[in-house]
Amino acid sequence: MNTSLRVLATALAVLMAAGCNRQGPEVPRAVDDNKSVDDLGDGVQSVVVNPDAAKVGSAVDGQGAIATAASEFTDGQTIYISVPTKFGRKQGERLEAFWFHDDGRSRKDDRKVIAGPFTVFEMIAKDAGPYNVEIDANGRPIALVQFTIK
Repeated sequence: MNTSLRVLATALAVLMAAGCNRQGPEVPRAVDDNKSVDDLGDGVQSVVVNPDAAKVGSAVDGQGAIATAASEFTDGQTIYISVPTKFGRKQGERLEAFWFHDDGRSRKDDRKVIAGPFTVFEMIAKDAGPYNVEIDANGRPIALVQFTIK
């Protein structure tokens, strides 16, 4: 019996030592009230785009570069927007083009995967007035192109 008491006492001592080695309850952390985020008032952060990140024109060459630059188009004319890959873009990345008319309504949304030195978006001109086309790479704006349909 003496041996079983020793085993029981040793087991109890090990359990007590293990229990004493545990950390206490987790201390509550301060609430993050987003003070580290710049507050621009309306929650919109400004974006800077490279003016050469996309070009607009009435014709493209064999690689997809703008061959005939233009900023005014007539009804029925094809408008091309060419985005060169060289500005930090890689093959396989997704590009999106959002075509907005001056009335605030979207006229067309395009999605393409970069597969060469240029990615080209196109639209047939209709609905006269000024247009803004936003080009996004992987969900982030990289270019803004403006033109007018007469």
